[in-house]
Amino acid sequence: MGLPWGCGRPSLTGHARGLLTSLVTLLLLRLGSAQLRVEGPDQPLTATVGQDVVLPCHLSPRWDARSLEVRWIRDDISETVHHYRNGEDLYGEQMGAYAGRTELARDGLSAGSLDLRITGLRPLDDGRYFCTVKNADAYDEAMVDLEVSATGADPHLSLGGYEAGGIQVLCRSAGWYPLPQLLWRDARGQHLPSVSQTHSQDQEGLYEIKGAVIVTRSIEGSLSCVVRSSRLQQERESSLHIAAPFFLNAQPWMVALTPVFVLLAVSVGLGVYLFLKKAAQSRELEKQTAELVNKNAKLAQKDERLAELAAELEVKDARLVQQSAILKEQAAELVWRKLLLPENTVKVTLDPDTAHPLLVLSEDHRSVRWESTWRKVPSTPERFDIRCCVLGREKFKEGRHWWEVEMEGERGKHYWWAVGVARASVKRKGEINMSPDEGIWAVQYDEGQLKSLTSPPTPLSLSPVPTRIWVCLDCTQGQVSFINPDNWVKIFTFTEVSLKWETIRPWFWLGTNAQLCLSDSTPQIL
Repeated sequence: MGLPWGCGRPSLTGHARGLLTSLVTLLLLRLGSAQLRVEGPDQPLTATVGQDVVLPCHLSPRWDARSLEVRWIRDDISETVHHYRNGEDLYGEQMGAYAGRTELARDGLSAGSLDLRITGLRPLDDGRYFCTVKNADAYDEAMVDLEVSATGADPHLSLGGYEAGGIQVLCRSAGWYPLPQLLWRDARGQHLPSVSQTHSQDQEGLYEIKGAVIVTRSIEGSLSCVVRSSRLQQERESSLHIAAPFFLNAQPWMVALTPVFVLLAVSVGLGVYLFLKKAAQSRELEKQTAELVNKNAKLAQKDERLAELAAELEVKDARLVQQSAILKEQAAELVWRKLLLPENTVKVTLDPDTAHPLLVLSEDHRSVRWESTWRKVPSTPERFDIRCCVLGREKFKEGRHWWEVEMEGERGKHYWWAVGVARASVKRKGEINMSPDEGIWAVQYDEGQLKSLTSPPTPLSLSPVPTRIWVCLDCTQGQVSFINPDNWVKIFTFTEVSLKWETIRPWFWLGTNAQLCLSDSTPQIL
């Protein structure tokens, strides 16, 4: 018994609804499982300076990218080349070098194309780029290598001059990128070594390369300069041919005889030619040739004489320079000898108000010694508190002055002393940098070695070390000298002493067991 027509319809509707639900669910599962993936080219892109280039990039599988954020960046500096988000180009973070030169292909975004066009390529555009894409849930990127190239101008060849028995040839070519190779080839295709090669870049980043080679007479035929780009597999070449007469001038003896050879060749050629035409003209030309040869010989003799005179002048100049040095040395010696005149001697006395507590002065304040006992003295601003120093009472601001210091005491491991001058405002408290920078010009004895207290100290080769020293102050010349009274030998001189409108005072520094005395001796002028 069949079923009524109305009873079968609900069953068919339920089956269709179940099938539709399954299809929608499957589609949603597939959409949910899709991942954001970006792909770029497998090979580097090549382009030429000045052209436009498109950097390819796309989504895989291809789907609408208009609502995504797309950013192109440089790999080496990680800065933005172009930025796109939600239908707008954003230029706030774009590198200045790419301003107005980039464009994202909008017509391909709906199909998943993320291509970037760069116009007017420059050498600095060469390098690696990254195409990055992200949305709220995912991120991916692809790499694009861009190789920018430029072919330069034909090499320019020029002659530099005679060198090392040959002729120097120069080659120059500009407008290359990247840096090309410069090669030299002879007529047989053999490579020749360069004697020098340099390169430079202009403001656009294009390279100019220069090279030089020495060509000798053994190299026959043409010479070629080749500038080659390994990236483009292209090269530019220029050639020249150096005639044999050029090599004659590469030898000094040939240089002197070249005018004679040329004149003789011209004379012989003209003589043969004119002899066939007219004997009288031939004899006249021969006579003129002989006169020219005679003149060249006389000129050669004059050149030899001039060379001899130049050599004599060089010898005389050397003697004058030597005599000038001797005169300067004698003048300098005369200055400090005049300084040691009796009227310039000074009777220096020590200032007890500046003496360190470990220093003991004599009653006449003409000698000082170091003792291990700390004296009870007032701690005034004028007194040295760390370094065992003492100043002389005398103050100098102009003129020439000198005094003698005699060193006494038992020389031991910690035995040292220093004598010289210092500014009246020299530092008294704390550690002192005993050098001209601190306003002290002195020599120091320490463990058998005498040295000047320059910055840094300068060892002085003096043996034996004198036990007496003349300290000479020349305020006029701005110099401080130290003389050995035993042989009148200058130990050391400070020049360009800056007084800074201050007065100068004698200065002394004593170490363990050291003792210094101020003498009254008058030197005998040698």
